[in-house]
Amino acid sequence: MRPQEPAEVQAPGGAARGQRESDWLVVRRCLALVRRAWQGPATWQALLAAVLAQEGTEAYGAGSEARQRLRLEKDLERIRNHLGVDLRFDRELGGYAVGDAALALLDLPDQDLATIAWLAQTFTPDSPQHRQVQALLGRLQQALPEARRAEIERRHTALALDLAQRDDDDIPAALWNALTRALVGRRRVEFAYRSPQHSDEAPRRHVVDPYERYFDTARGHYYLRGWCHAVDGPKGRWLPQRYLDYRLGRMAELSVLPDKLPPSPPPLPRYPVEYELQAHIARLGVSRQRGIEIDEVERRPDGSALVRGHSEDPFLAAQALLHYGANCRVLGGAEVLARMRTMVRRMADIYGEGE
Repeated sequence: MRPQEPAEVQAPGGAARGQRESDWLVVRRCLALVRRAWQGPATWQALLAAVLAQEGTEAYGAGSEARQRLRLEKDLERIRNHLGVDLRFDRELGGYAVGDAALALLDLPDQDLATIAWLAQTFTPDSPQHRQVQALLGRLQQALPEARRAEIERRHTALALDLAQRDDDDIPAALWNALTRALVGRRRVEFAYRSPQHSDEAPRRHVVDPYERYFDTARGHYYLRGWCHAVDGPKGRWLPQRYLDYRLGRMAELSVLPDKLPPSPPPLPRYPVEYELQAHIARLGVSRQRGIEIDEVERRPDGSALVRGHSEDPFLAAQALLHYGANCRVLGGAEVLARMRTMVRRMADIYGEGE
């Protein structure tokens, strides 16, 4: 039986007021709302504008803005109750966003799944446009049925088999498979992690939203990039609330939690980077550095170059610039400069000044 629709909206084609509105108009309105929310978090005004742009100014009938919003909210209920799409207001994102869908919004042929797996394997964190490519792939996979997401992960793993042979870490099959389930099901995870930054070598418990598993060809290991909510250790609880990269070989006791990932990943930070290169380094061009997106290069009369850009991780940016040695001077931003100063001081302590 078809659900009864409100009787107050005039249907397209001049139907008399008081006549039940077209079922197909309701469907088109709902599709317009889902499409707009799929672009990113949207205010109710933005959702309303998307429907009106598609269906015309009478899509929700005549009446006040408050009346139109009420009718829009009824469409959102239909989307949740009948389409099974979790489209609701997210306070953290500041707008309506599409969460998980009981009814998948998209499916793709096998060759497209293979292409997604190849792109995910190719555009690792040290690749140009990594952030943009992974965000696109994440949105595509979120709209797919869970079985198709699992197929992408299977193909991704198959592509990485030769890389795994270069990784001498012992990654238990149970941990790998549990992480796969979390990535496919978009679930939060908890695991023990032993970091070399802690001199006591005691593992800490991390609660993380997993977003990307990748193989770093430069370092020769598998990593997980995720949003870390909390870390429990000998000194209590720490709340990083930022992205961290975890080496899989240092993870243990991973469990998949019932918590679902939010509709959209938290935004990546952007730390400014500014540095100057000496003339004999810059004369043949400025190379892109791992962890740094170059925005502007200013050539100077003496052949040196002033480079401005941004980074998602000040530590990685400082590490990348260290390879220039004395041929590079970091001028800013504050976070990257602080990291560089700390590294240089520690190196001076190790090697001794004036030696």
